[in-house]
Amino acid sequence: MGDFRSLGLFAPEPLTDGHDFRDFSCGKPSLDTWLTDMALHNQAANYTRTFVVRTKDMKVTAYYALCAGMILRKDAPKTVSAHGAPGEIPIALLARFAVHRDLQGRGIGKALLAHALRTAASAAQAVAFRALVVDAIDEEAAAFYRKLGFQPTKISPMKLILPMQDVMAAMFPDEG
Repeated sequence: MGDFRSLGLFAPEPLTDGHDFRDFSCGKPSLDTWLTDMALHNQAANYTRTFVVRTKDMKVTAYYALCAGMILRKDAPKTVSAHGAPGEIPIALLARFAVHRDLQGRGIGKALLAHALRTAASAAQAVAFRALVVDAIDEEAAAFYRKLGFQPTKISPMKLILPMQDVMAAMFPDEG
C-alpha cells in the first residue's frame, strides 16, 4: 500500500483557503467541480469536513469529505440494523472521495480511505453512529469500496456501507 511521505506528500489535513486546488483533476468532473466550487463553502457552513493530501507547495492531490447522516433501518443490512435498532440509524457519510489522476493506482486511495476510517472511528467515540456510508460515483468506485469490505445497501448497489464495528475491529483487533 502506498503512503503519503514516500510520494513526497503530506498526510491528510483539513482544507483551508491556503490550499491550491484549481488544477485538481481526478477524471470525474463532478468531483473536481465539487472541490473547486463547494468544498470551502460546505466546510464553512458545517455541511462537510474536507481533508486534503497536498504537496509541499500546497497543491491538493487527493481529498475526502465527511458528514453525518441517517439511513433507514429497512435499507441497511442486518450487520447495521440489529434487532431493536431505531427506524433511522445514524451514520457517517463519506460524501466525496477523489485522488488526482496522476496518483491513481499508487495506493493513495487506500491510504486516504484508511485515514477517513480512522477519522470516523475517532468521531464515533464522541458522537454515536453505526456505520460509514458512501455513494459510489460509478461501478469502478463501487468495486474499490467492495474490495475493501463495504457492502451494498438495500437502496442501491452503488450506496455502500461499512459497519463501524468492522472498522473498530480492524483498528483495534486485540480489544474485541
